[in-house]
Amino acid sequence: MIRLEPFTNEDFEKLISWIDNKELLIQFAGSVFEYPLTAEQLTIYISDNKRFAFKVIDVNMNETIGHAEIYLTEPDTSRLCRILIGNKEYRGKGRGQQTVQQLTDYSFEKFKVEVVELNVYDWNISAIKCYEKAGFITNPNKSKKIEVDGKIWTAINMKILKNERKKANS
Repeated sequence: MIRLEPFTNEDFEKLISWIDNKELLIQFAGSVFEYPLTAEQLTIYISDNKRFAFKVIDVNMNETIGHAEIYLTEPDTSRLCRILIGNKEYRGKGRGQQTVQQLTDYSFEKFKVEVVELNVYDWNISAIKCYEKAGFITNPNKSKKIEVDGKIWTAINMKILKNERKKANS
């Protein structure tokens, strides 16, 4: 079981420690940060009033195990971003899916959005499966390509509609 709490400057060091290479930073954050990740970059990051960053806490261990964000993109849409279960011991155990579900619920309930979306690199199969289990579907009309060390990475867009989420939970 996890809970989300606001991400603050006291959490910077732990997040920085999880991002130990450029590719992981790009996978986690796209082009928002430059490697190496620094406290200065994170200070600017949390000052954006459209960005709601959280630390992910394992309730049983009372330990911060990850990071996640909701970004308000439009009046009726939010984007889940920068989701990372940083503590590798907790990966593959459902914590990511719980995080995505809590972020989605938070978006629908607190921000009253109609659509929650996210972007994920097409090669990140475990993340895609996690998002599908949480009810997200691929949006075939939206994708983006970037070059990382001479390789092309394609980000696909996934979304869930508020009215579809209600049907899935009925």
